[in-house]
Amino acid sequence: MKIFLTGASGFVGSHLTQFLASAGHKIVAHYRSPQMLNNKSSNNIEVWSGDLNDVYSLAKQLQGIDSVIHCAAQMKLWNCEKDLHETNVLMTQNILKSAKQARVPQFIYMSDASIAKAPSIPNIDVCESRALPSLQKFPYSHSKSLAEEYVLAAGDEPFRTISLRPASIWGKGDLIDRILGQAANLNQFGWFNQGDYLFSTCNIYNLCEAVNKALLSKANRESFFISDGPPVPFRQWMSRRLLAGHYKVPTLSIPRFLAWPLARFTENGWNYLPLRGEPPLIREMVHLMAHPFSISIAKAKEQLDYEPLYGMEEGMLEIKKNLI
Repeated sequence: MKIFLTGASGFVGSHLTQFLASAGHKIVAHYRSPQMLNNKSSNNIEVWSGDLNDVYSLAKQLQGIDSVIHCAAQMKLWNCEKDLHETNVLMTQNILKSAKQARVPQFIYMSDASIAKAPSIPNIDVCESRALPSLQKFPYSHSKSLAEEYVLAAGDEPFRTISLRPASIWGKGDLIDRILGQAANLNQFGWFNQGDYLFSTCNIYNLCEAVNKALLSKANRESFFISDGPPVPFRQWMSRRLLAGHYKVPTLSIPRFLAWPLARFTENGWNYLPLRGEPPLIREMVHLMAHPFSISIAKAKEQLDYEPLYGMEEGMLEIKKNLI
């Protein structure tokens, strides 16, 4: 297949580019900075660095494409509502318009399982049939939810749309490598309620496998949760991930009932005082990481024939191997 992939310089996009090219697909990869293409590139990868918001130019580029995989996203969680809306929502709408104009038959959107995480009810074994909650207090999750809504609504008979909702994605180059590992080394990262709750995760190679299955699917206007399978204790998984990356494992723990008011307090400090950087704790991070959250992948198994290939042990070994 000939695939157009956005966000190729990001964590998910970079892995997908190499995975799909190795599988024999022809990839047109969008890089904001083409020099970020690593030395593992192959003859199956073509680089395009045009404007994803230029509907006319992008539609020309998408002529002859079999599937668009849209991974590009803004992932900041603090003080960036405008950027989140422009990148995650408006840009997604523009790419959808371009793909439809170019008569691309399939559009796969990389959503996020967090769009289904309700702030006021239990989130255990959540499935796709449950109505999505209102997330306006959480700008990142809200922007991803809006974008998915537009993607699924755009689907029709000649233009199949699929949204994949991976749980917390992990692997070499993930959020732990980019932010949390260094925070842990500086004693700026800790547990909520000792991390004693179940949590769904998704290894990057399991997500690549899910995309590979989605490319073969005729599903239309459907969303699918993707994970490593059964949830695991959050502290067990995060501790293993930190150790695999040679980061410190924190001992500090905050009672969950204190996390929300403390996050509000620190946000107010950064909003009204001339403080540098970003607050160490914000409410959206509490929402994403401080509570039990598990998802069902029964639908992905049934309709996409998806099965997780990597468990925790295999994933951790892969990270350690890449550090040698």
